[in-house]
Amino acid sequence: MQNMTYALEERIGDPSLFCGRKREMELMLNWAGDIPRKISKSRALLGRRKSGKTAIMQRLFNILWNQEGRVVPFYIEVPKHEQWLLDFSDLYFRTFVSQYFSFQTRTVLLPDNAPWDMDDLESMGRDMGHDNVIRRIGTFRKYFEAGRVENARSLAFHTPGWFAGMENFFALVMIDEIQFMTKYIFRDEDCKIPTKNLPGAYHGLSESKITPMLVSGSYVGWMTRMMREMFKGGRLKRTPISPKLAPDKGLEAVYRYAENRRETVSDESAVVINFLTQSDPFYIAALFRSDWADRDFTSVDGAIRTLAYEVMNRDGEIFGTWSEYIDSTMKEVNDRHAKKILLFLSRERFRECTRDEIRDHLAGKLDDRQLEKRLSTLEYGDLVSRGSSNFRYCGIPDDILDLIFRDLYQEEIDRDRPDVESELAAKVRKLEREKKSLQGTVSELRGRIPELMVYRELNKCGKERKLVRNFRQRLRPAAGARLTDRMEEILTACCESRFDTVRMNYHVQLPGIAARELDVLAEGSDADTCHALVFEMKNRDEKNPPSEEDAESFVTKVDMLKQHIRKKGKNLRFVCPVYLSAKGFEPDVEAWLHEHGVFTSDMECWDQSSE
Repeated sequence: MQNMTYALEERIGDPSLFCGRKREMELMLNWAGDIPRKISKSRALLGRRKSGKTAIMQRLFNILWNQEGRVVPFYIEVPKHEQWLLDFSDLYFRTFVSQYFSFQTRTVLLPDNAPWDMDDLESMGRDMGHDNVIRRIGTFRKYFEAGRVENARSLAFHTPGWFAGMENFFALVMIDEIQFMTKYIFRDEDCKIPTKNLPGAYHGLSESKITPMLVSGSYVGWMTRMMREMFKGGRLKRTPISPKLAPDKGLEAVYRYAENRRETVSDESAVVINFLTQSDPFYIAALFRSDWADRDFTSVDGAIRTLAYEVMNRDGEIFGTWSEYIDSTMKEVNDRHAKKILLFLSRERFRECTRDEIRDHLAGKLDDRQLEKRLSTLEYGDLVSRGSSNFRYCGIPDDILDLIFRDLYQEEIDRDRPDVESELAAKVRKLEREKKSLQGTVSELRGRIPELMVYRELNKCGKERKLVRNFRQRLRPAAGARLTDRMEEILTACCESRFDTVRMNYHVQLPGIAARELDVLAEGSDADTCHALVFEMKNRDEKNPPSEEDAESFVTKVDMLKQHIRKKGKNLRFVCPVYLSAKGFEPDVEAWLHEHGVFTSDMECWDQSSE
């Protein structure tokens, strides 16, 4: 059973690989939810490549598409290749109209997210009786066929707002990698005259309250300069996106990517991978995609060797992604001084360094003007960042990037080549000294992410076609009374049922209602019926147990899930809801949950009765 239709094909691949972005998605969904109130200010997502910006934007598109509310999502990625402005205007116009019709007709987009051609759009408009759309298409075709570049560009860029005004809806305009407009879009067909100020065409559009914008950029220095020059007056609210996840969510990503790639990973190796990659999902994904014939994730040493290979391998995904960043910047300022600055700031990456410290490191070889020029170029290329003042600079706090920098330049500058594998092994030995043992770290992180523990157990049961072990004994007794007949019926059925599909952090969706996230959802079915086991998890301390509001929220989710299942056409045998609070419940809240048909558990009950 699919809880959400993915109208836009997400680049991340399997939707379950989207993990660890709960805070960011809550921020985006709350912001998008305020669009019909006309209070949402346009935003810019800022973060380096592979930091998750595209995944966030595409998931937001699909959630809004499924909500079938008043906000029509529009997503376009600026191509990273030379293109005539007239052709880009055509792509922009057709992409918006295609996604608008997709939203209106509940039609999934093409597998590669390509827009429909103009004849198809015109035909669809006639079938839908959209006279305004037909006229707009006709006007654009007239400009396009006559080669009237500026008219076509202006009409295309203004079309989301025009449609929204004419058809009485709101639109969210999402432009991924907007800074590439300044480099890869050209005013002439021969692609000789770049449109360096093209994003400035959105200067006024970004203030629209019916079609606010969400833009992104992977080169933060480049984006920051562009926003300062073309979106003056703070028209875009800056929203930084970190490439790193919280440690528990990073460990979750390790297990998810390993499962997706059908790789066996030991718990100790999972902790080491998460630690060495600093919980970066791009590094984690690239590691499990490694083509190295000797890759091994079943042992700590194997995981270290595989990561070292990917960092040093010139054809590897990790090295290739960062070398593109590095090469594009270093060719602008390719001298020993710039490389020494880069190595110095990378080595000191967890603190701010003053310009005086940097000058001293260079033994005074550069004057202030020369030093500032090199620092500005490195900052513009996202290889260093400015600190708390214009006098201070920072390296990027990324251990993998530091290894790549040193693998590239340390031998040239210091006549000393790093031993990447030995350095990674030394980091792991330090981790063991600080944490006593890897097994202790595994246990600590497991305790922080009960949803991952439950998800992995249920997923294993599903794959092995087994029942959930001792399910009844792992629940807390009903507060003050025996189970109702219906709860007893559901519990008995759940104990005797298998679950074929298990999902974690998955959205359930009903038309016109905001998507709600289910922590763990296990589903099973036969020819005529289906059933589900759904968990809500809270891992708070004893002083902060689930509130009545938390309990009511879960009951609402369960009701939404039941409605959604019934819409699919199969008979619903049961939905078994379990609220697992690691440290227990307030008596009144637990009693309320039981009264509303929700079973409860805690970590002690769940673990002790697992065997």
